[in-house]
Amino acid sequence: MAKGRGRSGLVLLCVALAVCAGTGFVSNPGTPRLTTKAKESVAARHDGPVETVAPPQLDFSTKTAELDSWLSSLPGWLWRAVILFLTMLWATNFAVIKDITAQPGVNTQMYAVSRFTVAAGVLLPWISSISSQKVFLRAAECGSWLAFGYIGQAIGLMTTTASKSCFICTLNVVFVAMIIGITKKKFDPQTLMAATLAVCGVGFLELAGSQQFVIGDLISLAQPVGFGMGYIRLEEIMQDSPKDALPVTAVKLTMVALASWAYFAVTAGTVDLDPVFSSNVAMTGILYTGLVTTALAVLVESVAFRFVDAASASVIFTTEPLWAAVFAIWLINEPFSWVDAVGGVLVISANVIKELPQEYLPWKVDKETS
Repeated sequence: MAKGRGRSGLVLLCVALAVCAGTGFVSNPGTPRLTTKAKESVAARHDGPVETVAPPQLDFSTKTAELDSWLSSLPGWLWRAVILFLTMLWATNFAVIKDITAQPGVNTQMYAVSRFTVAAGVLLPWISSISSQKVFLRAAECGSWLAFGYIGQAIGLMTTTASKSCFICTLNVVFVAMIIGITKKKFDPQTLMAATLAVCGVGFLELAGSQQFVIGDLISLAQPVGFGMGYIRLEEIMQDSPKDALPVTAVKLTMVALASWAYFAVTAGTVDLDPVFSSNVAMTGILYTGLVTTALAVLVESVAFRFVDAASASVIFTTEPLWAAVFAIWLINEPFSWVDAVGGVLVISANVIKELPQEYLPWKVDKETS
């Protein structure tokens, strides 16, 4: 137990140092002061009292505007590449989660609460910089949808397989297309075709030889609903408040962390993270998933959603099982069958169709020529 407390203290110290360093990074530098002896020396040389002249302060609003202008000048394909990179990064989580939950005494609830507490703790100081209470409430709603997806994922995985859970999660591309079509009253055959191909491709990748229906499959539907609504709400927030990416991310992850703690307390009764702190493998995995694939990745995602619509992003996210399969082949030598190859081709084709210029689409040409 003492060993566990020691590791707990070390983690808390690391988080505190990260918070202090981040807070120091965004704080305005103070005005340097001359000592009394230095003032007297300067006064003697100038035959008079010296006036302390404050150095010019950095105009952070100008710097922010310049950064915003630079980000907006980047081509659209680059932001889609950023979404793709994030998808590849998140695909590494599967192997890491396996290692974490394979440690003695570590379960899914412990993994979730540890990961999101670390992620939320690092970004917590930036919540106060949010532009308005309205944006805060919208970010809290977005985070609640995200938490709904993650909790549904955790409960569903108790009875269903990881493969089926991953496939069900990618149904968010269909859900997003459906919600956008209903709310905007706009039928987009390009997105629907891409979504259909993506779901079929993931089906080839993940459902070959899987188990029969279980209750966990139904519960796992919380993923496409929660994550899909999160994408839609995030796109809306970033369009209205593009400079709030950092505080919005902090609010979102705080909501997920609070939901994880509540779920842990309800299901386990008492919260004991000592098995996590007692394992170097679990601690390393928690820090990686909490800091890199959650805090950093979700922050970059929030910025990218200013320039990539939710429908396009959700289609790109469907490549995650494909990248997970690639990493599995590379890292743990899992086999790659012809079924996997067909699934990969369909997923890639979905992304190509979604990003294809509309002038190359047959229905677009027919509409213009009719």
